[in-house]
Formats: sequence, structure tokens, C-alpha cells
Amino acid sequence: MSKSIIVGSMNIQNKYRISNYDGIDPSGQDNALILREFLDEYKIDALGTQELVRKFIKRLNVVLKPKYKMFGSFRYGSTFLVKKISIVDRFNETASIITKHKVIKSRTHRLPWLPHNLKDIIDGIKRKSLRPRVVTSCIIEIPGFSRINFINTHLEHRLNIIQIRQLNYLQKLISKSKYPVILTGDFNMDMNMPRFKNFVNNMESIGYVRVPNDEKTWKYQEDKLPIDHVFIPKKWKIEEINIIKSKDLRYFSDHYPILVKISK
Repeated sequence: MSKSIIVGSMNIQNKYRISNYDGIDPSGQDNALILREFLDEYKIDALGTQELVRKFIKRLNVVLKPKYKMFGSFRYGSTFLVKKISIVDRFNETASIITKHKVIKSRTHRLPWLPHNLKDIIDGIKRKSLRPRVVTSCIIEIPGFSRINFINTHLEHRLNIIQIRQLNYLQKLISKSKYPVILTGDFNMDMNMPRFKNFVNNMESIGYVRVPNDEKTWKYQEDKLPIDHVFIPKKWKIEEINIIKSKDLRYFSDHYPILVKISK
């Protein structure tokens, strides 16, 4: 039996209303240091994050080194022009993966995000929902556990048809993986939604299961069901599932992190 590892998903929350947000909020709370302490305290091997932005990432790359490294590209790219347009820069998020282990290869994929017809495009504009979405993949070598393909994402939050296309993209990506996959992310969907139930069933057909958590992960979710999820190979063992509601993270994000301890 291999050793156990701890993986998870954590929506960091883009505090876009704070000008030049680099992880330090108006109260002086340093969220970069809090994230580092969180990784250390829970002995996390790999963490999928959502909503990290450029200036916060810049500080994190200093605070987390040399123990941890981050991987993932921005939704709008990282050109000079993107950095100079404030409204674009504030929403230029990643789906970054943080790990303390050796990464053999990483890649950021562009998810489908534009509707195919004018009616849905207009609907997306009205609902402020037309934004590029990405998925990050890292081949990670964990001593005593072998290589895994850690995939992390943050999906569309309003348009059902785009959510379905993004879920289909994920399934195809995972089915082609040479290595066993751990999938994490903010899916913006819960188990009551038929399109997500269908995805869970499709994942089972290719050998993966959703980690069975029923606690809410977004603090304001009315039906108290999770929208952040973790999938692992069917044959692996789930040893612990934790939704972290530590008071230290009270003002860190509007999501609760989900951590899972697993073994083969």
C-alpha cells in the first residue's frame, strides 16, 4: 500500500474591489502568509486554487518559496497591455496549482466559453457572464505515490449551455490522460443540477468518482450543498474528508476549502 497524500480545492476569492490587491486586505491581514500557514498546517501535497490574480500571485511566489511552487496561466494572458488595463487586470484570474513536489510538466488549457448563437451571447452579456475560463494540468511526481495528473479548474457560473460544454471538455481531457487524475475545482454546480449529475455519471464510466462531500463550500449557498468538488480514481481509498471552517480563514475567502486524504 502506498503512502497517503492530502489534496484539495480552495477558491481564494478575487477581492477585485480592492485596488491593486496583492493579498493584503484593508485591515492589514496578509492572506499570502495565511495561505502559506494553511499549506503547512494541513501538510498539503497539492492544492487546486481559483481566482488568484497577478499581484497576489507575485507576492505568493515570494512567500511560498522555496517549499512550494505555483503553476497556471492567466485567463487573459500576461501581455503588457493586459497588465495596463486595470479592469482586465483585476479579473485576470488563474486556476493555479500549488505543490511542494516535483512537477514534470504543466499546461493551461482554454475552456469553451463563448455561446454559439447571438441570443445566448446577449444573455451572457446581460448576466455579466462572458469570461474566458481555464483548466490547469500538472504531472506531479510524489515520492512513494508515483506520478499523478493533477487537474484544476473554475467553471462558468451562470450559462447552463457553457457549463455543459466545459464539463464535456474536462471529461475528454481526463479520458486521454496517461496518468491517474485528481480533478479539483470550483464547478459552480451542485448535485441537484442534472448537468452535474450527468458529469458525475460520465466520470464513473471512465473510472473516477466524486469525493462524497455534502457540506456547502460556498458560504452563501442557500441550499447548503457544495459547489467545489474533488474527483479521484475509483480504486483509490478515501481516508478523510475535511471542509475547513477555521476562524483563521474567516475573512480569507467566501469559500471553505475542501481537503481529502487519499491512498492507493
